[in-house]
Amino acid sequence: MGREAVVCELSNRLYQICDRRSVSCTIDRKHDANAVICDSELTSKLKSAAYLGLKRMTGSVQDEVPVLMSGAGHDAMALSHLTKVGMLFARCRGGISHFPEEHVLDDDVWISGLAILAFIETQL
Repeated sequence: MGREAVVCELSNRLYQICDRRSVSCTIDRKHDANAVICDSELTSKLKSAAYLGLKRMTGSVQDEVPVLMSGAGHDAMALSHLTKVGMLFARCRGGISHFPEEHVLDDDVWISGLAILAFIETQL
């Protein structure tokens, strides 16, 4: 409901600006998918796999592996009606993702790969 209210307000303001400038405009929504909640059991398994991947690479883990919430429009939104969904994130410098400034260290890519491997191994 919150997202729909923002879209409605933005559309209304855009139409008002166009009216003031005597410009016509049409807003066509090309994509609309509801947010989905990741499966808690799958999220827990991915967290454990991330812990194992980190431990395999570093030998030990001092910090808690965080669980993040994502507001982005991932494939999970399109697939959630078919299966459980969950996401594994690679650490990005400054938390910047999906932007030209995004930067991921090679070690973080390796840890992500090891986490996926650990997840697959524990599910077989």
